[in-house]
Amino acid sequence: MSDYNEPPTSDEGRRTGWAELGTGETVELARPGTRFGARILDVIIVGIFFFILAAVAFGGLAPSGDDSGVYSGGVAVMSLVGLAILLAYEVVQIAVWGQTPGKRMTGIKVINAAHGGVPGWGKAVGRWLIPGLVLLIPIVGWLLAILCYVSLTWDRVYQGWHDKAAGTLVVRV
Repeated sequence: MSDYNEPPTSDEGRRTGWAELGTGETVELARPGTRFGARILDVIIVGIFFFILAAVAFGGLAPSGDDSGVYSGGVAVMSLVGLAILLAYEVVQIAVWGQTPGKRMTGIKVINAAHGGVPGWGKAVGRWLIPGLVLLIPIVGWLLAILCYVSLTWDRVYQGWHDKAAGTLVVRV
């Protein structure tokens, strides 16, 4: 079996961290643990930003009998703002650079599996929508969303369902 820092010489070696692009180039894949670490960093970053935004937006509002309609409207607006933040954070950065701040900090990048370049808008949106849409399924949606990400652990080239659907790979840089 080949060393982790060198391309494999057999098909079995490809199961340990390497993949071949549509161009024939061999790339080193990001390990599942590294991907999980990047996701945790991104959740923390977005969470801090959203917490600050919510604190500013709701600073003077508290639910009571008199203003519950205002408070409910604020929650709806903040939910939409949160969705927009997540969309801008993940999709824009993956489409343009192939990396979110969490991925940059962990040294990984999302690429188009066909040519190795940045995924582009269609693939970035598709990759983001798959776990998001399954979350909408009543009762089991959260479990399917988790499986979407966990599925990369048993895939030959560490692709989750969202990567497979979008035609992307996550590689070390």
